[in-house]
Amino acid sequence: MAESCEGDLFCGVNVADVDNPDEMDALEKKHAVVIDAPDKVKAGEEFEVTLKVGEYKEHPNEIGHFIEWMELYSGETFLARLDLTPEHSHYVMKATVKLDHAHPLRGRAKCNLHGLWENEKEIEVG
Repeated sequence: MAESCEGDLFCGVNVADVDNPDEMDALEKKHAVVIDAPDKVKAGEEFEVTLKVGEYKEHPNEIGHFIEWMELYSGETFLARLDLTPEHSHYVMKATVKLDHAHPLRGRAKCNLHGLWENEKEIEVG
């Protein structure tokens, strides 16, 4: 029988409900991955995507607690990665991408103390 991951931030992927920020706790507010991208794009045309961590509450930037990296996917397809260090003053990743198919954009961020966090944004490709 499989064990439950409940309460273990390093077991699986954590998701904060960015559509309801008033209902997030402080941990979720610090780690929520916010995806800023158009709702609709033309197939094969470049557009910019911004991932942010710490949008709702500032995430620490210290040797013992920081965001190690941020990644962007279209569905399961890897698009971009930004490696970070504790010296970064804020956590923002910008990427210029183009899509031929409609898959949700997925942003991921890895906190050295609180595990992997993810968010999705539906995007229409036409």
